[in-house]
Amino acid sequence: MKIMAARLVVSILLGVLGSDLFAGDVPNAKIAAPSGAQQAPLHAWQSIGPAPPAIGAAIAAHAPSHTIYIGGEGGSVLKSTDGGTTFVALNDGPQGVVSMVMDPNDPNVVYAGGAKTTDGGATWIDLGGHGAGFGIVMDPTNSNIVYSGGFGVEKTTDGGMTWESVSQGLGDAQIFSLAINPFDPNVLFVGSNGDGAFKSIDGGATWTSLDIDSTVYGLLVDPDDGNIVYAGSNGDGVYKSTDGGDSFARVGSPKVRVVFSIVKSGSKLYAGTAGGGVSVSEDGGVTWTNTGVSQSQGLILSVDSVGSVYLGTNFDGAFVLPAGDHAAWRRLAWDQLKTCACQLGHALAIDPSNHNHIFFTTNDGGLLVTEDGGLTWQDGGTNGFVARAPRAVAFDPRQPSRVYGSSIAGGLFKSEDGGKHWQRRRFGSSTNYTTGISVDPVDHSVYVATFTNLGIQTNGIWKSTDFGDTFTRIDRAPHALPGEFLDLSGRGITVDPHRHRTIYFADRSSGIWRSRNAGATWYLVDATPAFSVTVDPTDSNTVYAGTTGDGVLKSTDGGSSFAARNNRLSGNRTSRTGSVQVDPSHPNVLYVGTEGNGVFKSKDGAETWFRINSGLDDLLVTGFVMAPGSPDTLYAATLFSSVYEKSTEGR
Repeated sequence: MKIMAARLVVSILLGVLGSDLFAGDVPNAKIAAPSGAQQAPLHAWQSIGPAPPAIGAAIAAHAPSHTIYIGGEGGSVLKSTDGGTTFVALNDGPQGVVSMVMDPNDPNVVYAGGAKTTDGGATWIDLGGHGAGFGIVMDPTNSNIVYSGGFGVEKTTDGGMTWESVSQGLGDAQIFSLAINPFDPNVLFVGSNGDGAFKSIDGGATWTSLDIDSTVYGLLVDPDDGNIVYAGSNGDGVYKSTDGGDSFARVGSPKVRVVFSIVKSGSKLYAGTAGGGVSVSEDGGVTWTNTGVSQSQGLILSVDSVGSVYLGTNFDGAFVLPAGDHAAWRRLAWDQLKTCACQLGHALAIDPSNHNHIFFTTNDGGLLVTEDGGLTWQDGGTNGFVARAPRAVAFDPRQPSRVYGSSIAGGLFKSEDGGKHWQRRRFGSSTNYTTGISVDPVDHSVYVATFTNLGIQTNGIWKSTDFGDTFTRIDRAPHALPGEFLDLSGRGITVDPHRHRTIYFADRSSGIWRSRNAGATWYLVDATPAFSVTVDPTDSNTVYAGTTGDGVLKSTDGGSSFAARNNRLSGNRTSRTGSVQVDPSHPNVLYVGTEGNGVFKSKDGAETWFRINSGLDDLLVTGFVMAPGSPDTLYAATLFSSVYEKSTEGR
């Protein structure tokens, strides 16, 4: 039975918060779009990559039987029974997984993406949304006991038949990692996004907070000494405890100080970092040396029973370092991974000075970039963009070499060289989830939207007047008292390109807000929850909004009032980024992306709509953009299938 529920679970988790022309078997080579993308009919949508998918689930390996499972965040689980020489796709299993664990004594028993197999992947049991969190661990003494972390922690004691929440003391923490003490499996540790780390000594019944960092990605209980615990931080390297996890102190750091994963093989520690792949320490974490395996993000590390180290990356596939003093890293399953254009997409941004220069933001695949319109793709975050889930990218329209990028918990990023190098800026709370970005075309002010969800503190709207170096919160009502804010939350913020002091904000709950004084004060102009606002590039009186479930709204009075324009579009949830695109040469020609029904087109200023989905295999369009200076070209970011491109066939 094919487990489609796993794909649904991934979709739910992401909502909180995408060849044979491969350039060579070396880390970080440019990846060509799958060759099949060139075979679509003329004017149909065409897949342009990128591949491979992110590998964020721990690779499960059973050394005695030479069995290896790889779960990408897109595509099928892959299995090898010959130590990684060959792999087959388990196409009837979960499609896209973010966590995986195998019974160390029985390689036929695997939990992956909210599903379980007991026969090595021949058949799968859907766990009803359980066991599908960002991290999962199994009790080493009792394989029927499994813990899964998402929003809080859940536990099964009967092999996944039933689950219970074990989150007392965690609050609304979003859990990214779990670790279990092999010497006392009642002792567990979890790391969270913005709420720090926690420890339990009673099998998850209760939790107490630990003083490490506000975001803790990687955790490891030393397999040789249960009193030693390591934690990977969000910018301060590695922390270590020598008292069983009661207290921690910073011990050292790889060159890239954001540490996603930590494992130990023999006497060596390995750290997967947010760029630079993997570093190794031979002195307990004090000093580190880069291994050279990859320059992409080392999302997840795991170790088998003989000491082989396995690596999953954001955009460079999977690797193994076999046990032994003179072993070298080698790729795993590259033939399958390099042709899977299945990054989990979020948004797209195109350089206004070069429409072939496109950024693609993903869920766990990092920041990806093409310089040739999608023929080849590279990891665009290897030099400083240390976030695994970027959200939006915005170019300064008057100085496109200056670029800004947002992220989940990673802060805001700024580049002065077109995205080749990045610097991070932090503001707001420790859980600040930055989303939409808009840059004033006149004075270069930068406006940043933030998003609030379970476990994430409200951060509102922020503004910088010094090219993104410092930010001030600005979501204030008229006559608001000092420190009093509207607590707005959403993804879309837009500067009117003609009246640059007019700013629109799309709140996902309260509706559409407008400021006419450069963000100093805000008024609610429509109560329809929305994802984005688009100002007609030829007429500021015409404004469109893409909504969270009511299709498209249109204003003809400069945003003072809006009305639905949903003939054949009613009930659609529009793309969460770039929902409505307007052809600047023919402003009555519009396009809108939707999350479930693909892309629609209007030739009469939104009065009627029709679908244009030929060749678009994934109708969950999360990001949508029109090439500046080339309005006949559209790009769609999809939730499960990377990026598609289309010529609009004229008008």
